[in-house]
Order: sequence, then structure tokens, then C-alpha cells
Amino acid sequence: MTSIRESTGLDVAALRDHFPALGRAVDGRPIAYLDGPGGTQVPRECIDAMRRYLEHSNANHGGAFIASVETDAMLHEVHAAGADFLGAHDPDEIVIGPNMTTLTFAVSRALGRDLQPGDEIVVTRLDHDANVAPWLAVAEDRGAQVRWIELADDRASLDLASLDRVIGPRTRIVAVGLASNALGTVTDVGRVIEVAHAAGALAFVDAVHAAPHLPIDVSALRADLLVVSPYKFFAPHLGMLYGRRDLLERLVAYRVRPAGEALPGKWEVGTQSHESLAGLLGTFAYLERLGAAYGRSGSDDSRRARLRAAMSAIHAHERELSLGVLDRLADVPGLVLHGLSDAARVDERVPTFSVTLPGHHPRAIAEHLASRAISTWDGDFYAWELIRSLGLGDTGGLLRIGLVHYNTLAEVDRLVEAVRELLGRDSVRA
Repeated sequence: MTSIRESTGLDVAALRDHFPALGRAVDGRPIAYLDGPGGTQVPRECIDAMRRYLEHSNANHGGAFIASVETDAMLHEVHAAGADFLGAHDPDEIVIGPNMTTLTFAVSRALGRDLQPGDEIVVTRLDHDANVAPWLAVAEDRGAQVRWIELADDRASLDLASLDRVIGPRTRIVAVGLASNALGTVTDVGRVIEVAHAAGALAFVDAVHAAPHLPIDVSALRADLLVVSPYKFFAPHLGMLYGRRDLLERLVAYRVRPAGEALPGKWEVGTQSHESLAGLLGTFAYLERLGAAYGRSGSDDSRRARLRAAMSAIHAHERELSLGVLDRLADVPGLVLHGLSDAARVDERVPTFSVTLPGHHPRAIAEHLASRAISTWDGDFYAWELIRSLGLGDTGGLLRIGLVHYNTLAEVDRLVEAVRELLGRDSVRA
């Protein structure tokens, strides 16, 4: 591994070569994967790690034989790498499961044991439903009250000025998202956590949509619990949870009895997808290489430093991507961008853009783009409360254009051209 050095920007063409899927074409057109918020493509390092595991070490853990011993070593290493990625102090504070939603429901049930009638849980109108529905369910089960952090006047961010009114002495849990998977808005969760802790409440942070775009440091945030989805940051379909060690040890997990109380196994219910975990290690290796090549120079050449350098470099690169996308979308006649459109607020968003086009159902636009080998998402993206707050629940929701570091503005130009083609058909029919 080379040492971390300073660079002026990412060599996107070189980085794209790490992702075999990016070479795929449909009817002679290269696919533009602008569907990152639903799941990213994976680098060759991930694919190779999965293949190597299945070829050489495929076994259950805890055995005396070589493949099982190798599996145990891999499981330890992926938890340690996950701790480095999220800024945790202890690999045992990292819990890996099938997906974020399953982990959140498991933790919400455990936390629910301590709730009493009249206690309060705070959720938001901006979050993915996986960070809303589990808390609504446990509140109903335990007779707790639900309070909401509403949207601000810009209809793209949260009304953080209301925190002192919403969070109070009966608040036990505050669930908030770091970045909106529908609009790309980044929330100042540090401010939310500070108010939650001042009230004696726990803070549960959904960082799924933030993880592909910016560095996350649970220690700096002082989050009690935080979840991400590795398949959203270039790895296989998995979920990953950070929890404070004392909290994970104190809570009673729903588990099989032989699992015992040791962390993290207490929370990792059943046999894991070991090949997927090996692939996650491969993804971390890719990010380490990116961080070593493009990160800031310094004396710390640890894996943690390389991973943080990678995400910092990605974040800086994507800021420029976001500015380019905002500029291009503003030139499309009639297109409505739902979210932060002011370039002066670019630091409050990631490169996720949701739009509507009057007279065109979002699904119809997505299908038109797909016919041009451009992948986008349409609908509500499980941001159920947000889409209904925006009045779009009965009209098909939004068309979502989501970029990550391997995307290019040339791909966005293709998208804009395809949308203009759709508008040109309208004028011909008129």
C-alpha cells in the first residue's frame, strides 16, 4: 500500500476501470448508472475477494479446520475495517447483518423493552421509512408517543429550529438521517444529537445515503447508534450497524441461546453471508487504494487514515459534480428540481437530484431514459413521509438521478439530451 499523498482531483477514468459493470453496453450504448442511491456497482477488488473466499475458505465459523479458521480471521478483519470506516474505537462495536432495515428493527425492539407509556420517540419527515416505521411500531407496542421534526420552509431540509420544542424531558430516542436518500440534503445531525443528549435521549442515525459520499466519524458525531448499507458504497448487499459498546452490551438482543452475550455475535443473528463479507473487505481495499492515491498527505498511514482520505477526496470531487448537475438541470425547460437548487448551498447536499417534469409521469421518464441506456429510479424511494409532505404521493413521486464518484458529467449530458428529446416529442405532438 502506497503512502497517502496530496492530489488535485480524482482520475475518474482510471477509477472507472476498477468497476467491470461500467463497461456494459445496451444496443451499442454504454450504460450510464445514475441509480447509485438504490445500490452502487462494485469494484473488481470486491468481486475478486468474493471469488477467492468461495474458492479457498468457504466454511462456517468456529471450527478447528483450516477453512473455518480462515473464515474466523476474515470475520474479525471485516469488523475491524468497518470500525475504521466509521471511526469506531472497537471492532466489537460493529454489527453486520443482511440489510439496514433488519438491523434497525432488531435494535428498535431491544430498545423498546425500556420504553414506558408516555415516553416519546422523535422521527423526521425527511427520512427513509426504515428509520421511521420501526420506531412507529415500537411506539405502538409500548404506548409511547411519536413526535416529528417537520420540514423547513424550503421543503428540502429539516426545521432544526424546532428541536428544543420537539425534543424534551420525555424523549427517549431520536431517529434522524444524515443525508436524504430522496433529495440529497445533508442534515446537521451533530446539532440534533447534542439536543437529544441534553434531554437524556439516545440518538439513532441513518447514515445509509451519506456513506458513499462523505467521511463518517461516529466518535466526532457522538452517535449512540448509526447504520449504513455497504451495497450503497460499492460492496455486496449487506447492512452494518455501529453501536456504543456499553449500549450493545446492556441491551437484550433477540437471539438464539447458543449465541451467547459476546459482541458482536450477540446481535448477528444466524449464519452470515461470508462471501459478501469477504467482498466488503475487498471494497475497503479499493477505497484504501483510492485514499492512498488521492488523499491528503500526512504521517498517519493507517487503514483508518486511508479510508477517511478516500471519502474526503470523494466528497470534494462530488461537490464539483453537484455544481455541474445543478447547472445542467437548470437549463431544461419546465423541469422542476425538488431539493436544494442554490449553488451557494452545495455543501448541504450530496449529488442526488430528484425532479418532476409536468405532463410526464416519473415512471414514463425513467422508461424513456432506460431505452437510452440511462439508469434512474422513480417513485418514493421509501421516503414515504417526505413524498406525501411534498404532495406527490398520488402522482408517481419523483424521478431520482443519483451520482457517485465513478459517474461523469458526460453521462449527465446524455440524460439532459434524452429529456430534451422527450420534450421535443411534446412540441411535435402539439
